Amino acid sequence: MSSVIKLLSDAVANQIAAGEVVQRPANAIKELLENSLDASATKIQVLIKDGGSTLMQVIDNGKGMSETDVRLCWERHATSKIQKAEDLFQLHTYGFRGEAMASIAAVAQVEMKSRRAEDEVAQYIRIEGSEVLEQRADAGPVGTNISIKNLFYNLPARRNFLKSIAVETKHIVEEFLRQAMANPQVEFVYHNNGQMVFHFRSQSPKERVLETLGKKQASELLPVEEVTDIVEISGFVGAPGWAKRTRGEQYFFMNGRFIRSSYFHHAVSSAYEGLIESDAHPTYAIYLKVHPGKVDVNVHPTKTEVKFEDEKHIYNLIKAAVRKSLGSFVVQPNLDLGDFDHLDAFLRQPIAPRSGATPPQWQSGTPPSTEKRNPAYNPFGDNGGGYQRNSYQDWQKVLGSVELNHKTAGGFTQPLFGDATGGDATQGDSSAGDYSTCWESLPAAALSGEAVGEGVFALGDVYAVANVNSQLWVIHKQRAQQHVYYHEYLQQLQAQAGLSQHLLFPRTVELSPTQIPVVLEILQELQWLGFDISHFGGNTLIVNGLPAILSQGDEQKLIETLLEDYQNTQGDVKLAKYQSMALSMARHAAQSNPVGATPEVLKTLLQRLTALPNPQASLNGKTIYIEISATQLFDLFQSQKFKS
Repeated sequence: MSSVIKLLSDAVANQIAAGEVVQRPANAIKELLENSLDASATKIQVLIKDGGSTLMQVIDNGKGMSETDVRLCWERHATSKIQKAEDLFQLHTYGFRGEAMASIAAVAQVEMKSRRAEDEVAQYIRIEGSEVLEQRADAGPVGTNISIKNLFYNLPARRNFLKSIAVETKHIVEEFLRQAMANPQVEFVYHNNGQMVFHFRSQSPKERVLETLGKKQASELLPVEEVTDIVEISGFVGAPGWAKRTRGEQYFFMNGRFIRSSYFHHAVSSAYEGLIESDAHPTYAIYLKVHPGKVDVNVHPTKTEVKFEDEKHIYNLIKAAVRKSLGSFVVQPNLDLGDFDHLDAFLRQPIAPRSGATPPQWQSGTPPSTEKRNPAYNPFGDNGGGYQRNSYQDWQKVLGSVELNHKTAGGFTQPLFGDATGGDATQGDSSAGDYSTCWESLPAAALSGEAVGEGVFALGDVYAVANVNSQLWVIHKQRAQQHVYYHEYLQQLQAQAGLSQHLLFPRTVELSPTQIPVVLEILQELQWLGFDISHFGGNTLIVNGLPAILSQGDEQKLIETLLEDYQNTQGDVKLAKYQSMALSMARHAAQSNPVGATPEVLKTLLQRLTALPNPQASLNGKTIYIEISATQLFDLFQSQKFKS
């Protein structure tokens, strides 16, 4: 009998390893940046095309490689960082596993040119699918230039799992900013599709943190400093006013390496307790310096998970250091008393008794007023001669028509969500109406579906009960509302027509550098949903209008939440773009506009729900309502439990 166990070829083994090391373009960028930093580069350039799927290029002015090293660096388990197992606990470099370069070469078309300062010429090598196609001498500057083209070209299934260009670009920018933040002494340049996006010159740590975060108020970036025998803590935390509803501006670095630690994040969040809302996330960039023998970075190929020997002590030290920094942040009120010539006389005024006595008069030379008044005078009476508004037509000249608008697109009539009293949803008044009763304003033409009997009522805050075709329905109100919103927003995107509620005054929204590419990718779709947004430049958006159903007041939180939700729904489910955006909008609208408890509102919601093609299950498979038939009730009451 022949043996069934075979040795895998190097190419297949490298492709398997690539599944752990290089899951997306950002992972390859991380490995190349770390190699450049290990080579003592003082300037690193990153060039990206099409979210890294077409081209990723990293150019540095580091030490360079010899003719032999240019070839060996692409072999599996080949590294210059360690020589023996004990070196894993004395690491002073980013890389050490010897897998990254071989994994990249197995799933991409790679070109590299490298030259040392003592060499007269550079060495050029070209590899595809782990196979060396060419190696020769070439002209080039000191340093290394690596180009990765057509990532996953030989693995179509893996290439199809890549997200949109904007999402992949966002992950690359995040990785670039982390490395730039961890190494402020190094000059970093980033180009996307031929345009320079970031250029960070060598600068102080505080300046680098501010620039990478896109912040301007340096006074609200608070220093953190604590030196102990266990750990040296340094870095910066944002003032409580910088806290956001979404994650993204939280950075931990251990010995110059970006790490993820929910445990240490909890320490920082605990230090902010009482200063920010419970669902807000503080901004921070904290650097930990620990003896290499006290940590284990060889936990995962991505090297972002680290095990600490003194984890509990470090937790308490981080919490104490952040609290100390926040405790020194005191806002001094700006007191301006103005020109008060008689301040001394004012302070010497006798204090009036609490009750039962006449308050003292002012000590001045002016006698009390003896002016008589007419108690019958009413300036608002019929003949009072008071101010009278002519008519609402005068306001129409300034604000436009106040009639409710309906926009038809593709045979779909979409009502403008206002309050039940017919408030103008096109105006910018933040008190335009109670959107929780928006279901009452829907036109009768939009109400269709199965016949809903009488007796619809709310059951607590979460559920509603109704008689539908002689069946008892128990409905999850928020899920039903979200399902209806989802189909309406999806129809708006498909019809490329949405309704906007314009603001009286435009408002600016500052986003992080990683969120801008996502906004620009979906800007057209946001307009179809009813957003009136434009890119002002840099990390700033101008908001002129919002979808009519969404309340105003916190555009920053709204847009950040939608972006994060949109990116999350673009994950493993792999929703289509329109579906993902419609689901994000529906979630936010349902959370910010809870369904009312009146029978009319509930009946309208139920009729709109039953008009949908699949009303019982939401997009993520959650049950929206439960049906209980008369037969089921009969069987229940006939059971032994109820008979007794």
